[in-house]
Amino acid sequence: MKRLLLIIITILILVSLSAEIADKIIAKVGREIILRSDLEKRMQQLSASGMAMENITKFDVLNDMIEAKLIIQKAKEEEYEIDEQIIREMAEKQIKQVASQFPSELEFKKELKMAGLSVPDLKDYYIEMMTEEQLKSQIIQHNIKSKIHITESEVEEYYKENLVEIPNRPEMFQIGMIVRFIKAGDDTKDKVLVEINKIRDKLNEGADFAELAKEYSDGPSGANGGNLGFFGKGMMVKPFEDAAFALMPGEISEVIETQFGYHIIKVLEKKGNEVNASHILKIVEANEDDVQANIQLMEGVLLKLKDGEDFTELANTYSEDEESAVKGGIIGEFTKDTFPEMFKKHLENLEVGENTGLVREQENFYIFSILNKIPEREYRYTEIFDRLKEMVTSQKEIELYGNWIKELMQETYVEILIEE
Repeated sequence: MKRLLLIIITILILVSLSAEIADKIIAKVGREIILRSDLEKRMQQLSASGMAMENITKFDVLNDMIEAKLIIQKAKEEEYEIDEQIIREMAEKQIKQVASQFPSELEFKKELKMAGLSVPDLKDYYIEMMTEEQLKSQIIQHNIKSKIHITESEVEEYYKENLVEIPNRPEMFQIGMIVRFIKAGDDTKDKVLVEINKIRDKLNEGADFAELAKEYSDGPSGANGGNLGFFGKGMMVKPFEDAAFALMPGEISEVIETQFGYHIIKVLEKKGNEVNASHILKIVEANEDDVQANIQLMEGVLLKLKDGEDFTELANTYSEDEESAVKGGIIGEFTKDTFPEMFKKHLENLEVGENTGLVREQENFYIFSILNKIPEREYRYTEIFDRLKEMVTSQKEIELYGNWIKELMQETYVEILIEE
């Protein structure tokens, strides 16, 4: 907490600091000045934030401050705008985050008061800082980032020139997965379907829709007679939406199946591109029989693995994760440090060719295997293309930024009044 308070205090202009330093203008940027106390304050900010200051001189910091003033002046000159309301909300959110580190709001304000500060002081600082950052971001995006276009030949050239400095791809392990999702089986679905068809029969006999919804619907809207209110297209799952929009006011649908279960829909009113509808929902959920069926199936897969059958072929046949199943269950190549965190404990002690037992996580059953070990080697160009492109982009950004700042300095009067 004391460290946090130190950062807050050094972020703001301390009266005592200003009093102790014989202030002096050390730089002029257009019509603005930078005082020695401004530089000292910024040095304190950087130090308090944890930045290593050993290789940073006051002239480095002063140059950064001059660049910031040039950019802000240019942004204001070109009339870039920011949303002041959003800035205020962001500042208030930041203050809440800082205050949350203290035992109470009273303690937070007390600590600030002891330093001669107030919450409004902190808010004003955050507003000023965030406003400048927003303006800088906009003008840099317009003047630099939007003008960068990287060709594949530039990326390839960078790759060839820096190949020696690019670290090798570390030893990796190829992981395979067979997964079964715990879901309702056909028998369970059939039982629920029988239930909702009985409700549909009651409606055919003239029973009141809202009363049946209150009595039988599994959805939260049941207590309200099943009413969902008005909704437009794209707000409901497609089978439900298609059925609802096909009905006329007063009509009741046949039984509709969605990912949530079985529905009966009644449209009450249509207005423009919206409908007001009610529904009766019977949720289809896996029961213990369905869980046991999945366990039995996966235990059968484990026996096949024990008998020497190929993991990738079994994954292709039994795994319900379509994306990996078509690849023989392969989910990727990982170092031991980057094994998926949820399954790390099951994988870290496996040897190549071994598989786990049956693993249950939430509503899924898994079997994992380490299928192969890939030795350390050089990265292929295609494997790191995106990272290479980022590096080339970064280089161009730095180059364009430097040239742009030089142009701004030529356009604006800049004078540095301290010696290096």
